[in-house]
Amino acid sequence: MDAADNFSLRSCLIAAGATALCCLCAAWVLRLRAGWKEKQRMEVGEKVAEAGGSMIEQLAPDITTHALSYLDYASLCRFSMTNSVMRKAANDDVAWKALYYKDFNVEQEIVTPTNGWKACYAVTKAILDVNARFYNIVRVGSLQEMSCLWLNANHVKCIYEPGGVFTGYDAVMDRWDLIINWGSLDGVRRPIDVRIKNVRARILEGEAWVTLDTYTNWNFVTFRETNVYEFHNGQWFIVYHSSIISSQ
Repeated sequence: MDAADNFSLRSCLIAAGATALCCLCAAWVLRLRAGWKEKQRMEVGEKVAEAGGSMIEQLAPDITTHALSYLDYASLCRFSMTNSVMRKAANDDVAWKALYYKDFNVEQEIVTPTNGWKACYAVTKAILDVNARFYNIVRVGSLQEMSCLWLNANHVKCIYEPGGVFTGYDAVMDRWDLIINWGSLDGVRRPIDVRIKNVRARILEGEAWVTLDTYTNWNFVTFRETNVYEFHNGQWFIVYHSSIISSQ
């Protein structure tokens, strides 16, 4: 029995030693592989650096521009904030021109922005956001918000067909008070479900105008409308609004 016990003990010790040796070998192999992969990454990085920059810089400019054309406005801005290389690629004028023509309908056939396409995109977006806010105020029916959107000046103007011409801030606000509260019964305002389409913008230095078609739940005719905006104290204000029945 003692001999058998000694044999079993030796067998266990041999098995444990073999297992430990296998583990050490496996750890050594894994360490070698990790070192080899790290060496490969370093070699690739060195080759890229020797070639003149990051992987994206190695792409042909046309390929980079085409890839960036799939990004929207917010994504392209975030992309430009990652590092200097990405910022250079994301600020490419050709990429912003492609995004501009993808997102906006412009009033003129040929646009040549003096400050580049990125700045032109930002201004156009700001104008169309203000224009969308204008029609949302009409839907909501807030005279207070409407009064804040208009420039408080004598040259502001509203033209309606039919309805006449209203010049000056006070006259324009009186007209909007009438429109917003038209059809009110027992103090309950009748909703104005205004829809817009065919929006086109033209941006100039310190001013812009937007043309579009509108129709409401009040009637079955389409109106051709024009809104003119002026930039004052860091904000765009509406100064002119006309609404003419469309002949189409």
